[in-house]
Amino acid sequence: MADLQTPEALPPAGSFFETDRGYELRRDEYVPDGIRRIARGQLDDAHDQLEHTSTDDFGKAVHETRKSLKRLRACVRLSRHAIGEQSYRRENTVFRMTGQRLSDARDARVLRETLGELEDRYPDELPPLLTHRLRERLEHDHERELTTLNEDDRTLGAVLDELESARVRAADWTFEADGFEALRPGLQRVYRRGRKRMRVARKDPTAEHLHDVRKRVKDLWHASQILRPAAPKQMKKLSKRAHEVANLLGDNHDLAVLRDYAEVHPQAFADEATRQTLLALIERRRDVLERKALKLGKRLYSQSPKRFVGAIERGWRKRVPRSPRPVAG
Repeated sequence: MADLQTPEALPPAGSFFETDRGYELRRDEYVPDGIRRIARGQLDDAHDQLEHTSTDDFGKAVHETRKSLKRLRACVRLSRHAIGEQSYRRENTVFRMTGQRLSDARDARVLRETLGELEDRYPDELPPLLTHRLRERLEHDHERELTTLNEDDRTLGAVLDELESARVRAADWTFEADGFEALRPGLQRVYRRGRKRMRVARKDPTAEHLHDVRKRVKDLWHASQILRPAAPKQMKKLSKRAHEVANLLGDNHDLAVLRDYAEVHPQAFADEATRQTLLALIERRRDVLERKALKLGKRLYSQSPKRFVGAIERGWRKRVPRSPRPVAG
């Protein structure tokens, strides 16, 4: 099928198309224009975070950049059918590998924060005095990783170059479908994959299976944000539920990583009793999070993929003009 919009139809640099970074399609927006705008907005956010941040805020900038990259991957998954398999695989791979360049600094920060949250939840069983040595080690690891990355001009330069190149490519994305037809296959795939992963996790809730379903739930959460104009109330409710499940599974995963760290670094504890206390509390908390996440996840994926997508499509047809035109079409 011929591309519905060529790069020549895009507006000039500096236009509203390029400055609007909202992570949702507008009701009067031509879908290919909207997907390009959303992608380029996330790329701009990521680039600005890394290029213009101060040293003191560098850790936050890394965290926010990785979040933008995850939103980008969700965006291309939603539009996978329309932009074509080749473009999808290229962009998904680039965004994943770019995020991995920043992962060590992010992981070190999460370990430190996860320990703090566990101390706050169980102050009597895990007083700061018991975890002082571990906390100092995690803080040292975090500062070391941030300093290493911040001083690594080669890695940061490569990340910024990748973001800039991806932004140029996003302007060249061509679409083989318009309107909801551009999004329906991707949305159905996102929901179906998440539903299957949730079934697997409910039967065998290993850390790996729970982490896998979390990634699929986050895809659904981001898709609901992009599609909010289709049915604002329904999408807001879906987004809230998906975000809650993703957060529960994310906390569960972070605790599993902290457990692994504690198991391979016994020297980070004053004694073995302290380490065993931490490990026991981690498992106790993970059990609570797992049961709640799987219960809510079952409700989140209670519909068949066809019925789920059909309801959203009806909302889209009702609220979105039948044929929004290209910005410069």
